[in-house]
Amino acid sequence: MKIIFRSAIMAALLITAACSKDDKDNTAEQAEEQAEQLENTPLEANSVSDNVIIEGGSKEMGAPPTPNGAITLDIGDTGKTAFLNEGFEISLNSNATITGAYLRFKEADGTVADSYYDIDLSANTINGKSLTISKAKKKGANLVSAKNDVTVLDIDFSTLIEPGTFCYEICVYDANGNISAPQEVCAIVGSWGGNADLVGSWDMTKQEYTEDGETTIEVLGEESCFTESVFCSNNDSFEYQECYTTELGNITFKSDGSFTTDFRGVDTEIDYEASSTQCQEVFEEDEEYKEAYKGFWAYSSTTSKLTLVAYENTYTEAGETETELLENGEGELIFDGVIQLTDTTMVISEEEDYDLDGTIDEFFKIFFEKN
Repeated sequence: MKIIFRSAIMAALLITAACSKDDKDNTAEQAEEQAEQLENTPLEANSVSDNVIIEGGSKEMGAPPTPNGAITLDIGDTGKTAFLNEGFEISLNSNATITGAYLRFKEADGTVADSYYDIDLSANTINGKSLTISKAKKKGANLVSAKNDVTVLDIDFSTLIEPGTFCYEICVYDANGNISAPQEVCAIVGSWGGNADLVGSWDMTKQEYTEDGETTIEVLGEESCFTESVFCSNNDSFEYQECYTTELGNITFKSDGSFTTDFRGVDTEIDYEASSTQCQEVFEEDEEYKEAYKGFWAYSSTTSKLTLVAYENTYTEAGETETELLENGEGELIFDGVIQLTDTTMVISEEEDYDLDGTIDEFFKIFFEKN
């Protein structure tokens, strides 16, 4: 009887657990469906135009000047994804030295806003940012920003813009008054979060980094080294091996759309001044480092793309801690790329074509397992 009774209890618990899991799955699916419905809601062109914040932008009534097509504009695949309280970015590549841009919002049916923006790029543009392995210190898979020379236009949102879809036309001009043909783009204002399977804690196991056809594989807990050069004060030089060990790499996604990261390790660095004077390796004591980000994540089921935008970064080394806090609209894009996801594994991948010439300059993968 005790065995039967215990079996009955276990069966009841299993049924309850299964039902509970089904309820959670159904709730998560419903939440994702509702989010997708919101993101597919058309936004009025005037509403978007009235609620963007563009540094260096002057809002003008009517239509922008007529292009003469004397210069080119290539924005690649950028400017199609925007986020609440943050906005979006557009990469601008031209065969001319561009000084400004004209931006006008519109709707999918062709209805245009009553106004447009004349943007001084010198007062607006930022360097493109993306998640790569730090080539400066090579500290494992720390989520650090790599900068490139592509001109990036930054458009921020006020809190009045909600999830939905909108379109816009953009063209650029140079100091001689030449104006490129306009590029038309339709974008989605995404909600934070988006995939219940991502929610939880993920530990990094290894990473792969490819540049110029050469792939480097770095395993968590194992020492990795790279070659650097020191130029001596006597005009000579020598090469040395600088090493580090990543001991922990973790990303935790929460159901409210927020995320945190925790990366820790040990770094061996050279004393550059002493090494340059003596023209030989002089290493400093090994230092432990910690780096953490906090922000919001978004996942697109259509493209399998994961986006991480950070608003807080804390870095500790040699007993000193630096913290950077960012306001809405100024978040740091630390990752925006495709992921491969199973119940227990996640692979983050990103490729970079910095000069938009169709050739991939860098490619990396970071491998995670779910706790």
